[in-house]
Amino acid sequence: MASVSLGRRTPAMAFASNVWVNWLAEPWRSVQNMPVLRIYLDQNKWIDLARAASGQPAGERFSDALALARASVKSGTASFPLDIYRYWETSKRGNDRSRNAVVDVMRELSRQHTMALPFGVLDQELDFALRRRFGRPEHPRRQQIFGLGMQHIANGRMNWPKLDITALPDGGASLGGGLRAQLEHAITDSIEEDLLRAGPDTFRALGFDHADSDHGQRFVNFENAVAATIAQRGLQGDGIEQVIRGTDFIDIRPALIAALDRIGLTYDHFVSGSSIFDLMNFMDDLPTRYVTSVMRSNKHRQTQQRWEPNDFIDILALPVAAVYCDVVITEKQWVHRLRRGKVDQRYDTVLLNDTAGLVQVLIQASVT
Repeated sequence: MASVSLGRRTPAMAFASNVWVNWLAEPWRSVQNMPVLRIYLDQNKWIDLARAASGQPAGERFSDALALARASVKSGTASFPLDIYRYWETSKRGNDRSRNAVVDVMRELSRQHTMALPFGVLDQELDFALRRRFGRPEHPRRQQIFGLGMQHIANGRMNWPKLDITALPDGGASLGGGLRAQLEHAITDSIEEDLLRAGPDTFRALGFDHADSDHGQRFVNFENAVAATIAQRGLQGDGIEQVIRGTDFIDIRPALIAALDRIGLTYDHFVSGSSIFDLMNFMDDLPTRYVTSVMRSNKHRQTQQRWEPNDFIDILALPVAAVYCDVVITEKQWVHRLRRGKVDQRYDTVLLNDTAGLVQVLIQASVT
């Protein structure tokens, strides 16, 4: 494996990045139409491959999976996209050597392919669900699910540094367009790498401490309150489903109001004209929210397993992956719950809980 380095990219790597950017920029070739197998790994699965890459005993059983993953990426038959939650989870890892070992494998296999934030995906799903019901909007919003780097994830939410060549003697006039493009992409690639490698010390220097984030615990408190309501009312079966979809419906209310406004309807009109059955069907017609409901409702049915702060990230991350990727490798509890909700059948997604299972998936993909 290449040694860990925070240095700048070579011209060759910048050129490779330039090729990818140009490929994605062609309007008739969206990246989600690339003929590749899209494989989503949760954090622990990336760690499995990092251990294999660094020769650790704990990673030995994943060495074949890593070798095949490398070969598949090199041949262009597989892609391992990252989402914002991989950046977040990686940034919490305090040990620099350990974190950079994971980042090395992430960069090698993902080639900076990334996935859109859930919010933009939800906007698209809302528009299409409303059009199926009301025949509008005529032009639903479309979210490109897969793209390149943090720039794709941020989707305009970041102030990205631009190449400034005005300090050159001639103001940069003598700098050819091709060389300028290579320089721009080299800078972009370097920034992308630094964003992925950033750890707790970097964030603290910028005034943010991961320890101050309490989103996970607030999520646990919320789900515990939902569980208490279910228990107090003695709800089972469809009763649990109604409660979970009801809380999800409240969660998407701001996005739904905005989507309804685009077609000239109000939230009150939409709700008053729908039965509980109608609203549940509407929620199920939003692919990522269907997955969210499946994950939450099935966990609420199994009261012996407590909600944990880490579940918060899984609930946010896995729905987009389960719907739009071909393969999802995550922890056993979620694979069980997603299969129970028939998510794998509904969206034709392979669900695995063992990173070593990549071997069979990649071999099968290579012969079909």
